[in-house]
Amino acid sequence: MSEIKSFAKTLIIWQGQSGRSGLPWQGQTDPYRVWLSEIMLQQTQVQTVCERYRIFLDRYPHLASLAQASEEDVMALWAGLGYYTRARNLLRCAQQIQQQYGGEFPKDAKTLATLPGIGKSTAAAIAAFCFLERTSILDANVKRLFARLYGISEPLNLTKTNQQLWGLAQRAVPASKADMPQYTQGLMDFGAIVCKPSKPRCLEPSPISHCVFQTHCQAYNQGQVDVIPYKVKKSQSPIVLSEMLLCIAQGKVLLEKRPSSGIWGGLWSLPETSWQRVDQFKEGQRAKCSFEDFQHILPNQLETVFNQGQLFAPRKHLFTHRTLYFGVRVLQLKKPLPKLPIQYVWQPISGVDQLGLPTPVKQLLIDLVI
Repeated sequence: MSEIKSFAKTLIIWQGQSGRSGLPWQGQTDPYRVWLSEIMLQQTQVQTVCERYRIFLDRYPHLASLAQASEEDVMALWAGLGYYTRARNLLRCAQQIQQQYGGEFPKDAKTLATLPGIGKSTAAAIAAFCFLERTSILDANVKRLFARLYGISEPLNLTKTNQQLWGLAQRAVPASKADMPQYTQGLMDFGAIVCKPSKPRCLEPSPISHCVFQTHCQAYNQGQVDVIPYKVKKSQSPIVLSEMLLCIAQGKVLLEKRPSSGIWGGLWSLPETSWQRVDQFKEGQRAKCSFEDFQHILPNQLETVFNQGQLFAPRKHLFTHRTLYFGVRVLQLKKPLPKLPIQYVWQPISGVDQLGLPTPVKQLLIDLVI
């Protein structure tokens, strides 16, 4: 497998002419800001990150301010971005850098990769952008690019394939350390703009090539661009059902603080039944639960009014690996229930939208009570 000569030089020229510009984290050499953008961009669209990145920096403009934050405040600020483990690791990482490294980010990718929430590719991005280390990133965009360029048809999730791609990516870095920021940005941009997962530019019905590597690309030359990288067939996402309780009394709503681990970990939510997996579920079908399904957290005196609550049709929420349908039962009480377990609080409705809430729960409250 011969290397593509002048790959780095060609990519750098392309980035200067056609790459993305104006993103709020571009041109940054502050490792805190680069790190924050890289974590946010994992599993989140660029447009969403642009807005939330600025908001986060307004609240926590530097590492020291984030390291002193509470998990609850960070989770509230992160709400809606999903993959909440990222937020918890963000806080843990800031605290570790503050305590172990005197508030200064390690300057090499190998050490950076030992910190909470920082993987090998993210560590490489920080090291390349901020410390000019000659090390390559290998995110999904870059894997796809090199797999197509070199005609690698094996699934990307195989260890052998991953190691092969790391080797190709590392050998392709420019000789000059000074070129690393623009080269790294070029890798990110090229996969997002040209060598896209679907409808890559080389397959557009145009006589002019949009890919500067088209003549070298083995996938293109073999008519395999729409096949490489090989896509492992995904199994059908499981369907789970639950029922949430929207209990209101004297302008307050009953909320539950979810455990730190698991889905929606550390966020405030509504009391709900355990998630029950089903083989299928038709839209409009009712997923009615009984008081016994809530009894582990609700006092017995609520049973007399529980079944009088209005039951709304289930709402649908898509996760990456499952689909949730949750019914909503609305109860109006004369006064808040006393002596509930410690994870439950009566929160004034007027301030509930400022808490860290799962997106579907926040939308539910906006639709029904806020």
